[in-house]
Amino acid sequence: MKFWYNPNFLAIVALLVLSIPALKSLAIGGFYTSHDGETHTARIAQYYQALADGQLPPRFAGSFYNGLGSPIFVYIYPLPYFLGSLVHLLSFSFTDSFEILMALGFIFSAIFSYLWLKEVFKSEKAAFLGALFYVWAPYRFSLIYVRASISELLAYTFLPLVFYSYTKLAQKNNLKWVALCALSIALLFLSQNLVAMITLPVIGFYILIQTIYFKSLKYFIYSVISSLWGLAIAAITYLPSIFERNFVRLDEIIKVAYENHFVTLKQLIRSPWGYGFDLPGTVNDQMSFQIGLAHLLIFALVLFLIIYFVLKKFMPFEKIGKIVLDEISQLPLILTFFFIIIFLITISLMIQTKPSLFIWQHIHLLKLIDIPWRFLGVTILSLSFLTAFVAKTIKPGLIFLFLIIFVLVANRNHLRINQILIRDDQFFSSYTGTATQYDEFTPEWRQSTRVPIGFVLGKTVERISGEADIYNVLTKTNRVSFDAEVFTQNVQIRINKFYFPGVSVRDNKNLLFAFNDLTITNPSSLHLEKEQDASGLMLINLAKGKHQVNANFGETPLRLFADYLSLGSLFLAIGVIVTNVKK
Repeated sequence: MKFWYNPNFLAIVALLVLSIPALKSLAIGGFYTSHDGETHTARIAQYYQALADGQLPPRFAGSFYNGLGSPIFVYIYPLPYFLGSLVHLLSFSFTDSFEILMALGFIFSAIFSYLWLKEVFKSEKAAFLGALFYVWAPYRFSLIYVRASISELLAYTFLPLVFYSYTKLAQKNNLKWVALCALSIALLFLSQNLVAMITLPVIGFYILIQTIYFKSLKYFIYSVISSLWGLAIAAITYLPSIFERNFVRLDEIIKVAYENHFVTLKQLIRSPWGYGFDLPGTVNDQMSFQIGLAHLLIFALVLFLIIYFVLKKFMPFEKIGKIVLDEISQLPLILTFFFIIIFLITISLMIQTKPSLFIWQHIHLLKLIDIPWRFLGVTILSLSFLTAFVAKTIKPGLIFLFLIIFVLVANRNHLRINQILIRDDQFFSSYTGTATQYDEFTPEWRQSTRVPIGFVLGKTVERISGEADIYNVLTKTNRVSFDAEVFTQNVQIRINKFYFPGVSVRDNKNLLFAFNDLTITNPSSLHLEKEQDASGLMLINLAKGKHQVNANFGETPLRLFADYLSLGSLFLAIGVIVTNVKK
């Protein structure tokens, strides 16, 4: 059979063709208004600049907080910004890089979900329809055109790849698929931590079901090893975010927010499409939380088929009539029941009821997921699996064609941006905000969390007292250096960058130790009623004479360990895959 007649090839081509109307609004000239698109693109710009300055891995964003810098990349998922930097390296603007990454995330979501569902159902038709329903969903278009959440979009891109990898591992218990499972888990974790937290229990039970079905302890052990291996690859972010979170105001600022962001059953079934925000309560919300009419039809069809199968088993065949159905093997049927349960659980967690409130109040990890309707992503994943089940079970081609047309028509009004926004590269390269919603990555030595005012962007070094000439100032995202000639006995010079553990300051190659020659500005020493808030910045005392000062933002021992653990685990996984491919 020629390659272009291969059913898999034709199905993927069809998914690519149907991606064109879904993504054509991204091909605008300029940018577009959204909830998070501007801050995500600013992060891409700062990540790219950090790489250009030799930060490996990037940890500090130089222009955030009005040029005082931010340790945001110590804590936040790096993959969206690394991939965006790679696209920008190909001479695309930052806004184009963001939009290209959005489009690629949509396309590969379809491809990865197709591969997974094809492996489960052994049917190109079922895999195609399931993949189409996975990407053509209101929540997916909300991620792209309303929220512009590139991190969440990428996490749901790699999620079906995780399921595909663990499905293959159950069939082929070898080291290559252990490594591929580890890579897929790492991609999920490095894309978005909240989605990873939401989906890990689903992945765990999926593995457990396959373990029991195949009666394979070896598969279970391999799955555990691959999961730990994937976490080791992602250690570059997760070790600092767990063990160095006390260096920032994260826990102090991020409060319990879930109580204000439940949705109603009516909103899940049908709610007006909008580009505003989710406001506290359920009355004045300006965005849609609908699951999708075509997706709800799928759930109704699944319930109908299950009732039919039950009746067929326990009643005489003549009394219930005949429906043209295909037989389905046992494992896909078991997984269908599993995803029905997942669908019902996610729905119940999003709606404010007494049982759901009790669960949210008593499960601490659940509180970290600040918005209940984030579970919509798992709801859509479950329905895409159920869609493949329907396509596999029901034979008539007209029903298959109807479902394709219905999902396209039902989402026809969700495929556009709100308004065009003009933002050039300079805007993002010199972005002075915090690029976060709550300013939660403010260092603990800083008195306030708001963006500081009164500082001149680019004026990194200031003389506070005494007489001195300061020249040859060099500022990078991870380094500040300058020469100084001091004329009086003592001079105090302030480096207008936040102090953060891992920084080392040298004067004429001599290391300055914190709280001795190097101090951190303290709110108690400032007259905030008449001077700017300079708390959390670095002060150095220089004696009379010539000085060469270098401040380098480096790694703590923990971060350094995380860097080497991630790098070593990644190279090991790639090495295992390449070696087995050659074999």
